[in-house]
Amino acid sequence: MRFLTFILLFLSTHFSFSQDFGYNSIPEELLKNADAVVRLNQMSVVIKARNLMVVSSKRVVTVLNENGDRYIHAFAFYDKSDKITGLEAKIYNKQGEEIKKIKKKDFFDQSAVSGGTLYSDSRVLFMRYTPTEYPYTVEFNKEYATPNTAFIPKWNFVDGYRVSTEKSDFTFSTESAIAVRYKESNLEEHSIEVNKTGNRRNYSAAYIKALKKEPLSPSLNEFSPTVKIALDKFHLEGVDGTAETWKEFGKWIYDELLVGQDALDPHTIEKVNSLVKGVDDPKEKIRKVYNFVQDNTRYISVQLGIGGWMPISASEVDRVKYGDCKGLTNYTMALLKSVGIDSYYTVVYAGSQKRDFDPDFPVMQGNHAFLNIPLEEENDIWLECTSQITPVNHLGTFTDNRNVLRVTPSGGEIVKTKTYLDNENHQLTKAEYFADIEGKVTGSINILSKGTQYNYKYRNQSKSKIEQEEYYKEYWDYINDLSLGKINFKNDKENIVFEEELEISAENYMSSVEGKLLFAPNISNRNLAVPERCRNRKRDLIIARGYLDEDEFTIHLPENFEPETLIQPVSLETKFGSYKIVMEHKEHGILQYNRKLLIKSGKYSKEDYELYRNFRKQIARYDNSRIVLTKM
Repeated sequence: MRFLTFILLFLSTHFSFSQDFGYNSIPEELLKNADAVVRLNQMSVVIKARNLMVVSSKRVVTVLNENGDRYIHAFAFYDKSDKITGLEAKIYNKQGEEIKKIKKKDFFDQSAVSGGTLYSDSRVLFMRYTPTEYPYTVEFNKEYATPNTAFIPKWNFVDGYRVSTEKSDFTFSTESAIAVRYKESNLEEHSIEVNKTGNRRNYSAAYIKALKKEPLSPSLNEFSPTVKIALDKFHLEGVDGTAETWKEFGKWIYDELLVGQDALDPHTIEKVNSLVKGVDDPKEKIRKVYNFVQDNTRYISVQLGIGGWMPISASEVDRVKYGDCKGLTNYTMALLKSVGIDSYYTVVYAGSQKRDFDPDFPVMQGNHAFLNIPLEEENDIWLECTSQITPVNHLGTFTDNRNVLRVTPSGGEIVKTKTYLDNENHQLTKAEYFADIEGKVTGSINILSKGTQYNYKYRNQSKSKIEQEEYYKEYWDYINDLSLGKINFKNDKENIVFEEELEISAENYMSSVEGKLLFAPNISNRNLAVPERCRNRKRDLIIARGYLDEDEFTIHLPENFEPETLIQPVSLETKFGSYKIVMEHKEHGILQYNRKLLIKSGKYSKEDYELYRNFRKQIARYDNSRIVLTKM
């Protein structure tokens, strides 16, 4: 009797979620702060064998406004190995009435990668629908089979910010004897139900309210509920693999994807060895080989079968003079090997938002490859082999301070990339300004940038004159009527220092009031950004990267004008950093303005957010300070 009651309840629930798609049936609490409501997100993953996975899913989303359109997710990626056995979408109006059905043949079929990819067999079928009114609902059903079991779909119970979930259901089962590993994160905080029966696991949740994005908060991945699954023995494009440990997984990458890919033409080996002839310093050898790669190759993307993970051979890159991140990294590794320097192919999650490899959960992951070179008694050197302009050992914000997988002949190792200390991200600005009685200011500025501040600047050298002027007008957007004169750059790639030399002028920089002039001494480095107010904050404050700004301005006042008062010395010391201003009247008509701002990276409590916000408000106020100049 209990079993029959369970079946009736299941059918009743299934019917409810399958049929009642009207807007008015959405609980009020799920509409608050939401752009979309996921009515049902359901997936079943079945491992039939080491080389066969079947996935079926049903997703129903009510889109409340145009910002919610991106949560429909009505698409299916595939390549020649995959077989899509079911694909259909239905559109419902506000009342929950079906107004359109889209079958598989009506989905648009196109390459799944950008125009920068030369070779790829990755494609995507996607639904194209333009709504005539909001809200509307999309029901999307998909089923596919794939031999690639290296990537079992990760299950996220939260799609993103400003989207709520009415019901989420994920089932994983295996019909093989392969060992399965699970990584469950943040389930208890969200009342996720877990049912385990033999080789089957089911995860379900209901009524997850929409999250509001908080400024300077942790990544959504860090606190949202997720389930990751991996097989100890998997299959990828015709190649079997094993990944019980990172060491074992790295050994598989080395043996199956890298061995035999490092052969080079003898003529190329001779050429590279001639470049380093007489050079004993390994750093200088690395620099010369890296420059050779930058001068003789260019980046393209290759995503063809196992080529999506296996690098193009070094000899092929040498012949065609291009490659993707894997191919160029492998090519550079082969060239360094030919001059006696060992280096290691390394896989990373690249991007400005830091993302780590999980040291406790070996699985195929990452989106980029680059090169690691350990040197005895020194820090490691890192090479970004896809860039024609990035210096040796400059990671910037793309690959800094995160766990990555280093692949060695003996296996994989989780290591951490270079971390830039706060004061290493240094910008020194020296300037001399001349003001006249008409309110105009002219000046010459010299800016030296290092660390991540170098990263934000050095590409400006390759931009057009118009693009450079646009950059500086945005950088100094608080200066009206800004005109730029000379712009010169010096890129010291050996010491990783970028120098900017500029001449600027600004009409009407000073305003006149009753014969007096209002003058803002901080002309060229005002930090006016203040984090937005965040009431009832839920999450920690994260300052991902700190920095140090130092400014030294010499200011020549208009003839016969003197300041009524100077800005008094300012010294702010907080857990988040420090801020100092010193202004001096050096001699008749000349002011010296010195400023120092240090922002400290780190993780702070949610209670600290308002304190940090107040600190930034004080900085903005002092940076925008004015003095009164009076005619003598």
